[in-house]
Amino acid sequence: MSASTQTACTVSETRQFPGNCTLEMALKTIVEVYHRYSIREGELDLLNFNDFKTLLTEQAPTFLQACGRGNRDYLNKLFKETDLNNDKDLTFEEFTIVLAKLTDDAHRISHKDDRCTPDKD
Repeated sequence: MSASTQTACTVSETRQFPGNCTLEMALKTIVEVYHRYSIREGELDLLNFNDFKTLLTEQAPTFLQACGRGNRDYLNKLFKETDLNNDKDLTFEEFTIVLAKLTDDAHRISHKDDRCTPDKD
């Protein structure tokens, strides 16, 4: 469906989040999923490695099935790359790096592109 056939999002007078926009509703869902897993162990609103692994295993199995991503070495590497301040926990901001990888993978799937090679553009 092209963007021109989409109904424009409206801003309510109360400016509650999310509005009726598809992207805003998706963002709300992302925050809710992060919060569901970030309160399991350790500090509230941080993901430790176990939280991170459980979140991806339960919420992104298609991503993990491709290119050997489901093995512990890949998950350790991804966690370390994402933990920018090396405190062994992921803030939501750090977690957005993982979201970018998940989103790129979903985009590649939509185009039936190779999911295991670097972008061509």
